[in-house]
Amino acid sequence: MATEIPFILDTLYAHHGRMEYEGPDDLLGVLVRTILSQQTTRHNCTRAFDNLIDTYYGDWARIQRAPLEDIEEVIAVAGLAGQKARRIQAALQRLDEERGEHSLEFLRQMPVDEARDYLTSFKGVGPKTAAFTLMYAAGMSAFPMDTHILRIAKRLGWIDESTSSGQAHRLMEERIPAEEHYSAHMVLVRHGRAICHARNPDCHACPIRAQCPSAQSA
Repeated sequence: MATEIPFILDTLYAHHGRMEYEGPDDLLGVLVRTILSQQTTRHNCTRAFDNLIDTYYGDWARIQRAPLEDIEEVIAVAGLAGQKARRIQAALQRLDEERGEHSLEFLRQMPVDEARDYLTSFKGVGPKTAAFTLMYAAGMSAFPMDTHILRIAKRLGWIDESTSSGQAHRLMEERIPAEEHYSAHMVLVRHGRAICHARNPDCHACPIRAQCPSAQSA
């Protein structure tokens, strides 16, 4: 398995293109955006985040102090507005109380496991949200699993069918080289959306069909 992962990734890069890490981003902004992305589309997540930033001029203190119902209205397009608004404000309040500022930049100085544990101590922040925030905003060697990657990993036999999403995060993080985490995450998500669908995967168009036990038995 360890030897085939680089080959499969290289094949997918050749087919879909390779996306490289573009550099650091604001950790708190990425965390908020990732909370908004839960159970919604990328388009609606972007609209909700832009609405939030535009309405409050990018001022996290204003967002923390705003009436909850106002935040809910601003981010309504992302769905689950009440839950997401409460979680965003709770995170901002905790940072204000613990750190005296609305920033997560201190996480860059932590080992990845310690930074991940800190983020997952916030209500509503699970392993995927924490890993994506650290990978995308800080370029840290965390590997976020989403439904596309979990499905592909199981079909390729990289992990067992019984492996949970939580278990898969650590397993795949260990098996995919750290320097490939960002590019591998992006290309596997792209492959899942374009070809390896949950239902009726387009196996005949798949560039890794010969290496996929699920395709060979289909």
